Amino acid sequence: MIGFVCVLVAGALTAWVVRGTIRRRDGRAARGEVIEVPCMLRHPARARRWLRGRMAVGPSTLAWTSRTRAGARLDPPTALRQVGTRGPTWREGVLRVNPRAMIVVCESSVGVVEIAVMPHDVGHVLLALERHAAE
Repeated sequence: MIGFVCVLVAGALTAWVVRGTIRRRDGRAARGEVIEVPCMLRHPARARRWLRGRMAVGPSTLAWTSRTRAGARLDPPTALRQVGTRGPTWREGVLRVNPRAMIVVCESSVGVVEIAVMPHDVGHVLLALERHAAE
């Protein structure tokens, strides 16, 4: 019984912290600041691998930075243009990407690039891609 209560309290605390982080990030984005959105990226140079990283998005900024050693020598994609969105496949949802994530499919200077972001962050990424394509 005590273990069950501890699990409930830990879950509630985690949800509270995550909601606060999302709320602060949304506030910074509304003020026009550059924010970092956690994401996973599938790059043509690493055809079957999803690389962890962060997408820096802002009014005039769109840049991806790797958080893995596998993507350390990888040139970040440039000239991204959104061509669609989709949910993860069953295999992706089980093995690599959070099953609740949205995958933004983009064309870039190096080929098709896919960016997996959580639903609460997909709006920031789509808006940044729109602004970036208009430049």
